[in-house]
Amino acid sequence: MKLSIISSSLRINSQSKRIAKILNDRIKKLSQKYDTFTIDLINENCPFWSSNKKDNNFYKEKWINISKNFQSSNGFILVVPEYGGMASPLSKNLFLMCDNGEFFHKPGLIVSISSGIGGSYPISELRSSSYKNSHILWIPENIIIRNVEEFNPGNHGNQIPVWLDKRIDYCLKLLIEYSKQLDPLQKIINKKDFKNGM
Repeated sequence: MKLSIISSSLRINSQSKRIAKILNDRIKKLSQKYDTFTIDLINENCPFWSSNKKDNNFYKEKWINISKNFQSSNGFILVVPEYGGMASPLSKNLFLMCDNGEFFHKPGLIVSISSGIGGSYPISELRSSSYKNSHILWIPENIIIRNVEEFNPGNHGNQIPVWLDKRIDYCLKLLIEYSKQLDPLQKIINKKDFKNGM
């Protein structure tokens, strides 16, 4: 079984990237049976989607490997920063780029981060507009890490609630179980006739 952890910040060496690494470490501690694929979208220089993507060398070379890793994943964690009350452009772009069934009927966990007290808007935005053609199944739980610069498992700053580490482990355990239980669906999915949502 395999989980992909996706950092979708527009910043190099971002808090999103740091949180993705922390989540990867937590998964390894929870279950040694899981492989992980961690990707920082800004470091990959992912282009913004275009209908002419077949002419873009990124899709002919780099994207093939990324897409294969997503296709072989059983579940996903999307770490998304809040920019002006919205999900990051790279997070929304990702769902346009993944048009080969990479997310089809696989569970996803949204981890929203904020340098202040925000973080809720990217969750509602992604739940309402990212699933149609991607067919990703966001699990009912989510994580919001506010005042993210102070987040450091086991040694948090004063503005981080003491229960957050426990909630993160709880959500990761749920995602792992969703991934196991939903995996048999892959045998009956019809990407050829029903690639897009209604």
